[in-house]
Amino acid sequence: MRTFGFAGFIGGLSALLTPTGATPWALIVVSALLGAAGAAGGIVTARRIANSQEEGREPFPEIGLTTAFALIATTLLGGYAVLGDRAIAVAAAGVVFLLLYMRDPLHALIRRLGQEDVRAIATFVLIALVILPVLPDRAMGPFDAINPRGAWLLVVLVVAMSLVGYIAQALLGLRAGTLATGLLGGLVSSTATTLGAARRARDDGAAPMSATIALLACGMLPLRLLVLVGVGSPAMLRTVWPWFAAIAGVTLLGALASLRRAQGMTGDAQAMTKPKNPTQLKSALAFAGAFVVIRVATKATLVYAGMSVFLLVAAVSGITDMDAIALSAADESVHGLLTPHEAARAALVALLVNTLFKLGIARVAGSREMLAAMLPALGAAALLTTVGAFLV
Repeated sequence: MRTFGFAGFIGGLSALLTPTGATPWALIVVSALLGAAGAAGGIVTARRIANSQEEGREPFPEIGLTTAFALIATTLLGGYAVLGDRAIAVAAAGVVFLLLYMRDPLHALIRRLGQEDVRAIATFVLIALVILPVLPDRAMGPFDAINPRGAWLLVVLVVAMSLVGYIAQALLGLRAGTLATGLLGGLVSSTATTLGAARRARDDGAAPMSATIALLACGMLPLRLLVLVGVGSPAMLRTVWPWFAAIAGVTLLGALASLRRAQGMTGDAQAMTKPKNPTQLKSALAFAGAFVVIRVATKATLVYAGMSVFLLVAAVSGITDMDAIALSAADESVHGLLTPHEAARAALVALLVNTLFKLGIARVAGSREMLAAMLPALGAAALLTTVGAFLV
């Protein structure tokens, strides 16, 4: 308490000794000296404790450079409180305090993340902070359909949402219950989660629990699309959100009903395999490529063939990637080639095909029992999607 209080006080005095408009050399020198003193004090303390260590006792934890860096930060903040904005100095001091206070939770968090999880975060940094800024921000390609930076920004958005679910599942691990497994799996990839649940039902015969996980993931998909569409086209969002929300509600209610039927089978959710890393550069490039192809196909069909053929393109796209077609439709509604209602209809048609495709996965990769467990909820969702596509 006293050492750091003195450090901030000395920083403030050093700033007061600096002439107006001059470089605060006194503050810089004092900060460096206090940092060196903190490092030296840590080394001396560590050696003294090591020499006096009683035999059989647990070794003293290693002394790092955190104290030295914290002393430098405290000294500089004391000076900045005099020379700069005091509100910023107080806020920065709060951040320093939290970083020091949260040492153990932060270390525990890092230990729970595996090498693959850290690689996922590093790859996202590459995708968002290295590749995105250097891409050109102008329309190019056939029909001027491709804006490299705009397309990659959507890649960053989709990967960010998937990464949140992936890291959450990695941190929860085996403690993840059925609800967390399904919901977070849907945030990463509803198709992959449905496929994993179907294989579990085929191998273990636990159809009700597998159906619950798949339905939870399918219920998350419309909610995920609402976020993407809201970023791409607020006008389209105002048109489509009641339908997407209703579809998600029907599917999630079906999942809860399936969960009640599956009481006592909690081991299945823990046995689900860990999802694939969603931030692999190859996966990001694949999504960017799919988005570009769908964007060009969308432009071409709207220019040469009209809305009916575009709905066919949306239906085919819904099998493979709902994110890409929803974002493409949203973008066209912003640029005027589609009205918000037409874009919403295309997204609903794609979601209908995607829902039917999930039912096919449940039967082909899973079992007849899993299909029967999922059919009431996904059948109602498909019916609601069909009605929405006609009425919107």
